Amino acid sequence: MFIYTAKKGETLTTIAKQVGTTAARLQELNQTVSNKLTAGINLLLPGPPSTLLPHTVGPKETLTSIASTYQVPVYAIAGANGLEATANLEIGQILFVPRVLTKKTAIETNGYLIPSATREDEITIRHDQPLTYLTVFSYHVNENGTIEPLEDDHILALAKATQTTPLLCLTNFDGNNFNSDLAHAVLVKPALQQKITESLMNILHKKAFRGVNVDFEHLHPSDRPHYNAFLRLLRERLHQAGYTLSIAMGPKTSDEPNASWMGAFDYKTIGQIVDFLMIMTYEWGWVGGPPMAVAPLDQVKAVLDYATSIIAPSKILMGMATYGYNWSLPDTPTNLATGISPNKAQNVAIEKQVHVRFDPRSASPMFYYQGAQNRHEVWYEDPKSMLIKMDLVISMQLRGISFWVLGEPFPQLWHLVADTFSIKKSPPA
Repeated sequence: MFIYTAKKGETLTTIAKQVGTTAARLQELNQTVSNKLTAGINLLLPGPPSTLLPHTVGPKETLTSIASTYQVPVYAIAGANGLEATANLEIGQILFVPRVLTKKTAIETNGYLIPSATREDEITIRHDQPLTYLTVFSYHVNENGTIEPLEDDHILALAKATQTTPLLCLTNFDGNNFNSDLAHAVLVKPALQQKITESLMNILHKKAFRGVNVDFEHLHPSDRPHYNAFLRLLRERLHQAGYTLSIAMGPKTSDEPNASWMGAFDYKTIGQIVDFLMIMTYEWGWVGGPPMAVAPLDQVKAVLDYATSIIAPSKILMGMATYGYNWSLPDTPTNLATGISPNKAQNVAIEKQVHVRFDPRSASPMFYYQGAQNRHEVWYEDPKSMLIKMDLVISMQLRGISFWVLGEPFPQLWHLVADTFSIKKSPPA
């Protein structure tokens, strides 16, 4: 499939005529709110599997010369960047060039699901395919080493029906936050580590999970050796019983053991202990921070460059955000952003008829609009930003992708995943 950036005045109908498809097909792929579009909206178009590569324009380069270098049509590059085929380029300008794939890369995918105990869970699981793993978020650890139960039998049944491998997610979430002191209380006591491990084994023996995914966050840096010890203990017990151990880790680009939040994550050691891991390459833009991209390309790549230098790429699932944020301006410490799904963000831009700008450095779309009282700034993910990051999975030979979180409407994403990759599946036992 290809990406097309709509220009001012274009509609699904006019674009469909240009590329030899129908407006109905484009609406099906993109779930736009109307036939009418707005400048800068990135659409998914039918076509052979492809990704997008960033290219910085050099001296004397033109769309024609760049097209010749990459052996793709001029109109494909122009279309993916919202340009006319005759457009003049500037030195240093960043373009995103389609790269047609001759074969699909086989990867694993994971999706985190927060059970709602409603029919929405079934709709999400059956719709948000293809997945290798379905990670149920989450089983909370208590200070006494017990684990809070979760009503998830219906999720496990759906996982089996869709041949998706279910994973139990263990966290230090206290119901409101990831609790540093809670994690410390259980990690510093070997007896509690043993109790947690036995509690997990009891749950696994009773339910259909095939592995454990540990997501301890905001750990005290001093708990680094204790966390490593816990993971070693857990791996030994899980492997004895035929289960896998994976972990979710925050992003970093160097090892600073005393750094807050990230210091406790010993990438090299953890990479040797676990079977595979999910790196949370998102949340640079977050609910309490200033408006910016949730998963900027430059930051994501820097994290993966570091991670793959000390962890086998075949163990790494790159985290992908399936959401964006909407900030009411002016941004203040108490004026928190609200989450917004990619489909909702796209359609707000169309309804408000505002120009969507694609920031080349972060490879992320954003726009402003006027609300009832305040101006708003929205950063989100779209098919173009996702396709650019998907190329990293291929070029860096990663194990696959982990999506946070399932249930956010983003139809283009799942078309792209199925179109770009061959997803490994293993039926639950």
